[in-house]
Amino acid sequence: MLWPYAIRRPRTTRRTHVPIRALSIDPGSAIPLYQQVAADLRHKIISGLMPVGMQILPHRELATRYGVSVITINKALAGLVSDGLLHSRVGRGTFVAARPAPTPGIRPEGMLGFVLRDLSSPFFSLVAHAAQQRADASGFGLLFSSSSHREDREEEQIRRFRTLGVKGLVIVSMSRTYRLSEPIRALHEADFPYVMVSYTDGDDVPFVGCDFDRGGFLAGQHLIALGRRRFGYIADKIGSSLGELRECGYRRAVQEAGLRVEPAFEFEYPYEGEWNDYRSGYAVGTHVAGLATKPDAMFVHNDLGALGFQDGLLDHGVRVPDDIAVVGLDDIDLAARARVPLTTVRQPADRIGELAVESLLARLAGERPQTRQLLAPQLVVRHSCGAPPAMRSSERSLAPAARTPRRDAERRAVASES
Repeated sequence: MLWPYAIRRPRTTRRTHVPIRALSIDPGSAIPLYQQVAADLRHKIISGLMPVGMQILPHRELATRYGVSVITINKALAGLVSDGLLHSRVGRGTFVAARPAPTPGIRPEGMLGFVLRDLSSPFFSLVAHAAQQRADASGFGLLFSSSSHREDREEEQIRRFRTLGVKGLVIVSMSRTYRLSEPIRALHEADFPYVMVSYTDGDDVPFVGCDFDRGGFLAGQHLIALGRRRFGYIADKIGSSLGELRECGYRRAVQEAGLRVEPAFEFEYPYEGEWNDYRSGYAVGTHVAGLATKPDAMFVHNDLGALGFQDGLLDHGVRVPDDIAVVGLDDIDLAARARVPLTTVRQPADRIGELAVESLLARLAGERPQTRQLLAPQLVVRHSCGAPPAMRSSERSLAPAARTPRRDAERRAVASES
């Protein structure tokens, strides 16, 4: 039995501990220990076993009861304080601050899982944060696990989550083939509730994400309006579904202006994996800097690659945006703080995380939510595109115009890959 808290009593009464069974802590799990501890405490707060105002045991005693280090306890409690579930009083201790209200019809004792490529991913960490907030508000705990940049660990993470008894999974796949991996296909065939938040092909695959075709169109339309005429594109991998989706919209905008994306200015990331995207962008930027004839506009697969591309150009004497205008996609935090602040197409990370959890909750309530949910992107104008100061001063977000039907865009991408 683990007793993670103490009931506050009047000073004349001896403080007692109430034994409540806690989620077992598995030192062999790939899920960090502090997340397991935080998930157990969050579950007890949401379920009412730890009411508002209750004092948490001292950190050292909690560490002993959970069988972990004090550093692990400190990290677990810091996350709960940040989420507003706990608050600390100097010299007095840590107390339960709030209990999120469960969603009607959903039992409060559920746990969900979130499988990430990397817990520090600039974009998917934003999605994960929003998913956690939505889960908390619905009376569910959310466990996180990193596949540590290894595709072979996805199956291990999914298996461990199911062993822990999670009710549903939000998944960021390591695969850049954009098809279901075998362990995820097994979930699909077992009708286990899951939803992808990294792009995955298939009309029957639960997916919540951005309308990438529309995002590419916004990027191309903006660069044309700024007078650019020699267009290039950097894909994650030439022929990949996601790269083609972005390029389809970009190419369509350019063609509608009577121009074209030059084949000589089309590139792909030379290095595999999201963690290498900056490095890939830098390598392409270095190459482009050495060309006799250069593009004057470049749309890049994502912000990490765009930031690397910019630095590769700048380090080799090419000016951004004077010589080459650059637009990325994602709107990660680093985009606004780059050497040349990056114009980008914003994915609505907060809404993606919220909808992913809502989709799982609907499945658990016996409903059948929309299988594929595409959200409208927005253009965020900064310095890297060469827009006038009046346009970029407030990082203006352009509202999307008429949208291309989702299924048509996705089918074009699949057709181009086959």
